[in-house]
Amino acid sequence: MTKIILVGDIHVSDVSPRMTFDSYTDDIIDMLRWVNEYAKSTEADAVIWAGDVFDKKQANRNSHRLVQKMIDLIQSSEVPIWCVTGNHDVTNDRLDSLESQPLGVLYRSGLNELDGWHPELPVYGVPWQQYWDDPIKWTMAFESYREDLGHLEVEPPKLIVTHASIFPKGKEPIYEYLDLDDLAIAMRYTGSLYYGHIHDYHGFFEHEGVTFGNVGAISRGSLTESHITRDVKIAIWEDGKFSEVSVGNQRPASEVLRISEGAEKKELKLDLDAFLADVDQSTLDISSTSSIISHVQSLDDVEPRIKKRAIAIVEQVS
Repeated sequence: MTKIILVGDIHVSDVSPRMTFDSYTDDIIDMLRWVNEYAKSTEADAVIWAGDVFDKKQANRNSHRLVQKMIDLIQSSEVPIWCVTGNHDVTNDRLDSLESQPLGVLYRSGLNELDGWHPELPVYGVPWQQYWDDPIKWTMAFESYREDLGHLEVEPPKLIVTHASIFPKGKEPIYEYLDLDDLAIAMRYTGSLYYGHIHDYHGFFEHEGVTFGNVGAISRGSLTESHITRDVKIAIWEDGKFSEVSVGNQRPASEVLRISEGAEKKELKLDLDAFLADVDQSTLDISSTSSIISHVQSLDDVEPRIKKRAIAIVEQVS
């Protein structure tokens, strides 16, 4: 029997996101402590974070105090914690930047990096890839998953944990995402895959022999409807099957998000949209970093490499 606790995007930060209260990061750390206790009480074999541990990509925008809080959390856990690296944990999508990143400090302080096979569990980690938009290149990240697994001490079922843009069929976005058909081929039509990067709840679904799972981020940092209404959950993978549980000490959305202020901003934006429509002008939602990034990703006539550079610049100044 193998039991794994899976945690979605964390996004700790010294500065709370614009539409959250100042307790944002302390609330996240409290929930992570609850996860550690839950893992211990249920005799889980490991806790795995699905990437984006930190919110700010620039190392100098994360204080020593914040990093030390995360180190204390990791070192106090009685269940081993593993992590796949997310895009917010590196600069310019490059995994070789980890050495100088806060997540690299956590890896050197007791957090276990999951990249490839776990030495004792049926778990395979695929960190954020610089070339997710190139199936030929990213498929290489699955090579050792597809190799003969006879050298492992464990047998199927098996779990992949990754940080990537994945969506159920029919819910694909306008920007880049990994096609489920390509993923099923890469996994040889077997096993389970849990993914971070997507903050909304997708639940569990099957496609071409593979079971996919995502119960959303543990953080709530924006005033989207899903963040306001979503129950914060973690996933459990036990011998090939997913289940979910609500985080026991999560606070109500009204105590995490500045909902009333957001409503006022929305009304102002509607007024602005009406004015622009009257003068026959288009509008662009610039109320958040994510909205600007979504707009850049939606531009069909811009090369992917230029989009990536533009998004990197937006993230650096946000």
